[in-house]
Amino acid sequence: MNRFKNSALPVAVVALFTVVCPCPAQSPAAPGNEQAIEPPLDPADLTFSIAAGYQFLYRTDLDAGGSFTVDRIGLELKAKTKLSRDWRVEGNLRYLFNDYDFNAAPSLGGDPWSDIHTLQMDARFEWWATNDLVVIFGPFLMWSRESGASWDDAVTGGAFAGVMYVSSSTLAWGAGIGISSQLEDSMLVYPLLFLDWRFNTNMKLTSVAGPVGLAFTGLEWVWEFADHFEYGVGGRYEFRRFRLDDSGFAPGGVGEDTSIPFWTRLSYRFNDNYAVDLYAGFVAGGKFTVDDFNGRQLGSDNSDLVPTLAIAFRLKF
Repeated sequence: MNRFKNSALPVAVVALFTVVCPCPAQSPAAPGNEQAIEPPLDPADLTFSIAAGYQFLYRTDLDAGGSFTVDRIGLELKAKTKLSRDWRVEGNLRYLFNDYDFNAAPSLGGDPWSDIHTLQMDARFEWWATNDLVVIFGPFLMWSRESGASWDDAVTGGAFAGVMYVSSSTLAWGAGIGISSQLEDSMLVYPLLFLDWRFNTNMKLTSVAGPVGLAFTGLEWVWEFADHFEYGVGGRYEFRRFRLDDSGFAPGGVGEDTSIPFWTRLSYRFNDNYAVDLYAGFVAGGKFTVDDFNGRQLGSDNSDLVPTLAIAFRLKF
């Protein structure tokens, strides 16, 4: 990895690889609930999935004074098919709405931002070079902006490539590399790791992990403890960077939100196509940063541990 700003990963690419590229088959926006290793689709198959969720972060104090709370709503649409005997393609469209409510945060200019809209589009191509070796690559684009800011000033993009090895019907692992632009910051190049390991018929460890919206790098241990029920424990790293509007503490600047959430999850699968997930946990290591339109830091602050709850729904057809 050549460079990290504030030890943060770019949201577009991290999100892309945790949700899109952990293994031949992937979970939706609230992942960790379906077996990742599956046989290739038939040539005529075209499948779709929809995932939606809501997450609430309870009001929490900031180190330098003031407090904040966050409401998040996420939506993901996915389509995948097989182009030929050895080629598969998948398209993804994701939207995440973050409603931040800051209360008298002096180190961040009082009220640095409010509503943040993030839209991500990506395509993933899979080439099954052999029955065990898969080459994965594709491009992505992402827009992330505060209400009132221009979409044209909020775009980032890049590409990714990786190789995954399917050791058995219970283990898939691999590595890759991604490149991403950033808002008012230099290009990032970094490594990526993929993992889906089923210990037995009802337990697995997966890098597809986390509650609502865009997923990020993480791990989740999953236990299918009864018919239709799952329990999971996990953690991940989150990074959000977005364009600010033309008013306030940093007109036309860039906001940043980094954290490490941990959670427990209880899921009920009604059938093979529909499931609901309930999450409870806390967010550690929270940090907010405000940069001006040239990328110079104007302020930053850290938060206490944040209790959080989330619910997500998944539908395949």
